[in-house]
Amino acid sequence: MIIEFVNDDGGYLAWLRDHPTGYVLNCEPNRKPTYLMLHRARCWTISGEPSSGRSWTSIYQKVCSDSRGELDRWATQVGQVSACGICVPGTSIDG
Repeated sequence: MIIEFVNDDGGYLAWLRDHPTGYVLNCEPNRKPTYLMLHRARCWTISGEPSSGRSWTSIYQKVCSDSRGELDRWATQVGQVSACGICVPGTSIDG
């Protein structure tokens, strides 16, 4: 199941806590193909306390799923996915 978070940091952080092996697609709220970054849910760059008091889900939408394959299929409607170089979510597609 895919869950999208926009202007909902509480819901997003709760999802991360409840789905530590999941995936997060960080993208612009208007679903532009220019930025689709895939992370593992445990990646420090998309979790914890946002720097400078910013919000996690106001500037960038978070599209979350336990399935990498679901996010890949969702993203094909938008553009090309890039993988985070820090958490390295890999290239294999699961169910």
